[in-house]
Amino acid sequence: MDNQLAMLDEALREFTARVDAVADDQWDGPTPASEWSVRDLIGHVVDEHRWAPPLVNGHDLAAAEQIVKGSRSTRNDAERGLDLKAEWHDVATASAQAFGEPGALERQVSLSRGPTPCTTYLDEMLFDLVVHGWDLGKAIGYPGSWPEALVESVWHEVQRMGDLHALGGDMFAPAVAVPDDAPALHKLVGATGRDPR
Repeated sequence: MDNQLAMLDEALREFTARVDAVADDQWDGPTPASEWSVRDLIGHVVDEHRWAPPLVNGHDLAAAEQIVKGSRSTRNDAERGLDLKAEWHDVATASAQAFGEPGALERQVSLSRGPTPCTTYLDEMLFDLVVHGWDLGKAIGYPGSWPEALVESVWHEVQRMGDLHALGGDMFAPAVAVPDDAPALHKLVGATGRDPR
């Protein structure tokens, strides 16, 4: 469990570095997640992490939704921009604090599929941070790499899930084949239907 929290710290730090590197003229640029701009992608991850504190703290979905709605920025997309960077820093801090509370990872959280171990929920958050962090890095030309042990751990969990396209409906495109000797990050993003080249 301590290892999961250490990986969360790493993943948040890496995603934050990419958010902070977004230039003023890159917010509306495309990303490998073809339906999203840079702004949309970061906004999606911001919203994901808004849900973590109420869910980890034991609220059901309805109560968590009310908390999330109350915490969202009232600015529309045209008025947002650099504010997303500040929003990300706020929600990332709150998310890390929620998962890091004593006993948090021993709890169940209420997800749309039903009660779920908090450790499983955290694995899913790590997956999204790495994959969307890769998306963001590609979109803005970020030069940094991801910690190998973190990526290997997320890739191991994804392998246990099988074909993501079959599991995720419209969430994932069919997997993109990558060589057997490709880096784990390429295998991971390939499994989501993204071309890692």
